[in-house]
Amino acid sequence: MASTPCPFSFPFPDHPGLEPAAQYTELRQYTEPERSAEPERSAEPGQSAEPGRHAESGQSAESGRSAEPGRSAGQGRTPLVPVELPGGVPALLAHRHADACAVLTDPGFSREAATELRMTSRSKESLALNVVDPPVHTRRRQLVAHAFTARQAGLARPATERLAGELIGAMVRKGPPAELVADFALPLTMGVIGGILGVPAPEQRRLHPWVEAMMSTTAYSPEEIAAAHKGVHGYFAGLLDAATGGLPGELAGHVRQGTLGRDEAVHLVSGLFIAGYETTGNQLGMCVLALLRHPLLLKRLRSDPAATPQAVEELLRYTSLNAAGGVPHVALEDRPVGGTVVRAGQVVVPVTDGANRDPDVFDEPDLLDIDRPHNPHLSFGRGRHMCLGAGLARMELQVALDMLVAELPGLELAVPEDTLGWREGMYARGLLELPVRW
Repeated sequence: MASTPCPFSFPFPDHPGLEPAAQYTELRQYTEPERSAEPERSAEPGQSAEPGRHAESGQSAESGRSAEPGRSAGQGRTPLVPVELPGGVPALLAHRHADACAVLTDPGFSREAATELRMTSRSKESLALNVVDPPVHTRRRQLVAHAFTARQAGLARPATERLAGELIGAMVRKGPPAELVADFALPLTMGVIGGILGVPAPEQRRLHPWVEAMMSTTAYSPEEIAAAHKGVHGYFAGLLDAATGGLPGELAGHVRQGTLGRDEAVHLVSGLFIAGYETTGNQLGMCVLALLRHPLLLKRLRSDPAATPQAVEELLRYTSLNAAGGVPHVALEDRPVGGTVVRAGQVVVPVTDGANRDPDVFDEPDLLDIDRPHNPHLSFGRGRHMCLGAGLARMELQVALDMLVAELPGLELAVPEDTLGWREGMYARGLLELPVRW
């Protein structure tokens, strides 16, 4: 593999916005050099971007599609892009859909071997499921997977609807404007996972600042990060010790039986809490903003709630949540990827957000199209580390969007979009605030 340096930094710089962050556009240009000189298609004032598109609304005549310029499938893209990770470690980016899938599903690639290259401030121990390999990963996941099945997500739906209704009711009573991240997205997703794990509502907000520090890349000092790990571990150790029922009670039983270490159980339950709200809460804010940008899509969902599940899938593909690129993997042996051979010991980072824009898989990948017939996005990963709570997250996003569009029919931004603040120095991209009115 050639060692030509990649012409942009990694981890990816913070970039505000919903579309593929600027780095993915740059990555595509770098991997498709024959396309880099092509002018972007854009709408002239008063004209549609393409025949049949409405320039003013940013929508096509079919209200399931936005009018952003897209790219058709192209050939000849560089399969693996060489980059330099922090500390000078060389790596390869697997940005194409097939190549990212290959790395994520091939047991010849190890996450555990790359733990020193982690892209957040989380300790290796706190990532009890995310960066371990079988058989440890298999054993741990089997102990908790039954609590996150599609059936369990369905059983949690009524409680999620009640909580969403309470939060929307509180916003309505207070009156506009409301801050949708702090008043709705975070308390909803915290409340759902908190209910599953037995974390009382008053304690959920207290844990949030610690979680923020643990999920940072550069935003917090080493001292703040160490204090956050200590605080979260201490809280969930106490919760586990006192647990008599639910999933924490089950894990405590495994500790007593000697089939699970105490610290192992603490890290499992705390990791589930963090993953259960932090990513979904930020994802929800970006999904709402995407819909507010496209009022015809918002109108479509209001009149056709049955379209919400497919809209959620497209919003998951379209928005860019992972600000650090992806989870590093190390090849345990020579492995074929993208028509080349990744040598044993080489680091590969599957860039799932980039794979979600692969023009060989997604027709017009930069287009927000909720009627997309084929949407094998990788927003929840793939393979043995596929997001354990994917079903729960889908349910929460569907409930939240359904209820927001139904209960707040005039929902719109309360401030100009260019004044919105975005998280910086964090693993997950997201809005700092989302002021809305109705």
